[in-house]
Amino acid sequence: MRILLGALILIVSYANADESSYSPLSESEIDALVEKTREAFNIPGIALGIIQDGKVEHARGYGVRSIHSPGPVTADTLFQIASNTKSMTAAALAILIDEGKLSWDDRVVDHLPEFRLYDAWVTREFTVRDLLTHRSGLPLGAGDLLFFPERHNTNINDVFRAIAHIKPVTSFRSGYAYDNLLYILAGEVVSRVSGMPWSEFVETQLFAPLGMVNCRATHRRVPSDANRAVPHVVGENGLQTAGYFNSEFAGPAGGVNASVNEMMNWVMTQLNHGKMPGGQRLFSRRSHAEMWKPVTITAVVPPRAAGDKVRIRMYALGWKISEHSGFQTISHTGGLEGMLTTVLMVPEKRLGIMVFTNQQAGLARQAILSVLLQGLLERRADRTFDDYVTASEKKSDAALATMAAAWADRDADSPPSLKHAAYAGVYSDPWYGNVEIREHDGELRFESAVSPRLAGRICHFQHNTFVVEWDDRTMMADAYLRFEVGIDGRVERLEMKGFDPRIDFSYDFHHLDLRPRQ
Repeated sequence: MRILLGALILIVSYANADESSYSPLSESEIDALVEKTREAFNIPGIALGIIQDGKVEHARGYGVRSIHSPGPVTADTLFQIASNTKSMTAAALAILIDEGKLSWDDRVVDHLPEFRLYDAWVTREFTVRDLLTHRSGLPLGAGDLLFFPERHNTNINDVFRAIAHIKPVTSFRSGYAYDNLLYILAGEVVSRVSGMPWSEFVETQLFAPLGMVNCRATHRRVPSDANRAVPHVVGENGLQTAGYFNSEFAGPAGGVNASVNEMMNWVMTQLNHGKMPGGQRLFSRRSHAEMWKPVTITAVVPPRAAGDKVRIRMYALGWKISEHSGFQTISHTGGLEGMLTTVLMVPEKRLGIMVFTNQQAGLARQAILSVLLQGLLERRADRTFDDYVTASEKKSDAALATMAAAWADRDADSPPSLKHAAYAGVYSDPWYGNVEIREHDGELRFESAVSPRLAGRICHFQHNTFVVEWDDRTMMADAYLRFEVGIDGRVERLEMKGFDPRIDFSYDFHHLDLRPRQ
């Protein structure tokens, strides 16, 4: 079999990088690496794409689209790329900027008059660039419960209402906290300025010129008979399928469905500074430079050993800017329930790698990338393949142990101060909506009026604190419920906080201010 990626080398011994020997990586060795990953992380299907020196060198699918059907994953299989959509929303704005219809530093209120944040001065100063750079001052994942898990009848007006109520946790532009709601509003800017919905703009002004004919802006726009991967999660009953992310209004933050094959054109356009494979420009070189220019520091990584340098990670406009083995990397990840993606580029090498999986074992992507990049960049990786496998196992075990310890260490002899009926009722949050605590067969139950999946039995923990165990055991998002009781013996407030350490930050229960509805 021909030698693939001349400079690419594979660690023969994953266990000890210092004693590893190196050899060229053939197509069969890449296949073996991906299959080893599928087995180690229990992943039904993976799609892998590699661009080297600006040319497609590898595009292949592995495994199956669903554990319930034999359809194979191919390089044309559609995956929900989640937050890898964010760079496309930034590109949509760049196209409009190239057309002279707005600028990165336009005030948001000039395009969205309804836009209000908690602080009036920040509202007035907030720019289009601020929508994309996670420096608003809002907390991590603020307001994600508007679309995750999926809600009934949520629209853009709910986003305007939410961001006006959620209090900041840092001053404006002083800190990094990843958000989705502001990207949804960036999509609304695209809509208002262009005169067409964000989804239509992305499909006609990005996908069509790039030849990405099968890609769709949101899952609801994907034909039912399409070659598409099915999300999978590892729940209490083992590996099982999960539902698709179907939100339309949240599309600008994470809605795109794409295949590795067609994403090749998107990545090559990025590596070519906005010039598409056919030679025409999708956006100007100047706009491309703006999208790759770091804005927000996300982390400062101290040296790991003598001689190492401090590494700084940054966020630009829809892209993460970092370094790997001394080379600049441009990347983003995407995560939805049961589906994860990574797009990574090394501009100096004109290298691009895409790893798409239909199971939410996040470290699997990093395990593949670690091996591939070590060869491509001819630098020893910080962590080996087996390190990632071990870390994944420890993470799951540690979460289960933490929850078991919490139950074991609680004050089990402290009864609730009120009878069940006194906790029951409708509680309302100004941006989220209503939840109901009700009695059922001698137990308390939690039911969200707007998020059907947020329903479950309530178990007493200690004092006036309970734990809600969701009926859907794939969510890994069980949460504390703490009832604040006033001097009159009535509940004044219901506070929530994640109980399961594996909880995704988008379950932002702790941002709710639930009060009894009068």
